Amino acid sequence: MKTNLPVTGEERFFPAEQALVSRTDTKGVITFANDAFVEASGFSRQELIGASHNIIRHPDVPPAIFETMWATLKRGVPWRGVVKNRCKNGDHYWVDAKVVPVRKNGKTIGYMSVRGRPSREAVAAAEEAYAKAARDPESARGTTATRWRSHFSIKNGVTLGIVFVTLLMIAGGILGITGLNSSNSALRSLYFEEMDPVQAIGRINFLMADNRAQAALALHHNPAAHGPERFDHDVNAHLLALERNKQEIDALWESYAKDIKDTAERDLANKYWQARARYVDEGLLAAKAALERGNYAQAEMLLLARVNPLYDQANAKVGVLLNHLSDRAKSSFVRVTERNRTIAAVAVAGISLGSLILVLAGVFFFRATVMPLQKAVGALENIAEGNLTDNVDPDALGEPGRVMAAVVTMQMHLKVMMDEIRQSSGSIREQCRHLNQTMMNLAEQSEEQHDRIYQTLDASQEACNGLDALAANAEVLLQMVGGEAAAVVGRGAAVARSAGDDELFGAPVVEAEGPGAEAAEGEAAGGLAGLAGEVAGGVRIQSFALEDVAAQLRQVASLIVQNREQVQGAWAASQQLENTALELDRLVKYFES
Repeated sequence: MKTNLPVTGEERFFPAEQALVSRTDTKGVITFANDAFVEASGFSRQELIGASHNIIRHPDVPPAIFETMWATLKRGVPWRGVVKNRCKNGDHYWVDAKVVPVRKNGKTIGYMSVRGRPSREAVAAAEEAYAKAARDPESARGTTATRWRSHFSIKNGVTLGIVFVTLLMIAGGILGITGLNSSNSALRSLYFEEMDPVQAIGRINFLMADNRAQAALALHHNPAAHGPERFDHDVNAHLLALERNKQEIDALWESYAKDIKDTAERDLANKYWQARARYVDEGLLAAKAALERGNYAQAEMLLLARVNPLYDQANAKVGVLLNHLSDRAKSSFVRVTERNRTIAAVAVAGISLGSLILVLAGVFFFRATVMPLQKAVGALENIAEGNLTDNVDPDALGEPGRVMAAVVTMQMHLKVMMDEIRQSSGSIREQCRHLNQTMMNLAEQSEEQHDRIYQTLDASQEACNGLDALAANAEVLLQMVGGEAAAVVGRGAAVARSAGDDELFGAPVVEAEGPGAEAAEGEAAGGLAGLAGEVAGGVRIQSFALEDVAAQLRQVASLIVQNREQVQGAWAASQQLENTALELDRLVKYFES
């Protein structure tokens, strides 16, 4: 990269209200520079136009800054930064530069830069950034958009939002359905694995109690104890009930015992079943046998001595087993409840997290889209009001970023157009002043020429009148000396004519004497007549020539008058053009106010 030298370290300042404008082609060659830019750079317009824009680059600016600028512009995004430029004599000036690509028919045809005067805080920050970029060039390149930012757009954001909401709904549905299925499975397990055993043991315990009751009721059929009391059934009904209960108990126990999986439950169940077996074998069956023999006294003794105590022992064992099953069922119920609570908590957390993500995404979407669009609308409204000084920040994402970039580009185009119009208007006014001065001089010269021509016409008319008079006198003289009148005229007339001629030419009068003198006088009279005729003809010719010259002078005078009228028309057109330039100035001031 070329290093522009020398540098003096002296800073220049340009008016804060001025904008330094330049345009380049795609290779960075300057194609336009406004007066403010020419004045600030110290170069002439001829030196700038056609030269590379690097001509004003200051060696203090790190190359990474310009690399970042070009990388941004090649993406079609406006670039903004505080830049230190070098003057022709080595001085420098700081600018707050906005550079935008100039596009035509979808293609970049050049670049345009509008620069203002930055604040001293911005200059200090730029100097610090320059020093950091000189040490670490990547720090300057890091100002470009990151990869994820380059893919952000309203289209992608809406698509991701729809996908996210859809996935959230699917996840919620899966979680809900899975939770319900899990709850149903847990309830089913609680019912079949916990409640069925409880119901089976409870039924067995009820049947055992019923067996004892049946044995006790069978004692009522003792004729010795109750007399001749008659029943609608005999003792066999109770004995059959004992047998039915025993079979049902055996079936219930077989169904229950094969599904026992818990070791503790199995131990308790075995202890209970052993107690129940003693109750049946040692007590109930013996009492049943006594009843079948009709030995009611033995049966009653067995009921009191064995059946009741063994029943109480078995009932205690079944109570322990039922407590174990009840505690296990309670634990299972607690687990199912906790699981449902966990599912509900996960669902609530998922809904809350999803809602939070949606809120954050909405806030981010609002900040990244709606706010830039509102700024763009505000900038457009300011432009519509003629305000081109609004500081629009093009740093936005996606479609809003493109809108902001377009607004910045349009604003800068209008600024440049206003500057070009102002510059052209000034040139028009200057040219109109020169043209008016020239036409004023031309009008004055035409007036003077017109006056001189009429003076010449007057002189020519006087000369022509004199020539006409001279021609008339010559013709009179010719008549006097012509024909036979010359022979009749006496010698005195000839002498008089001769004297008149001598007086005319300033010669002394000499009287003629003798016949020879008369002959000489005759010859002289004839020569004088010829001379008078020639004079008369020549004078007439000159008179006609003067009349032709006078006619041509009148035509020239008429042309001068016409030219003067045209000059006056051109003057009026120039004045109108100057007024138009003033109107353009007022239009530019409207956009600059």
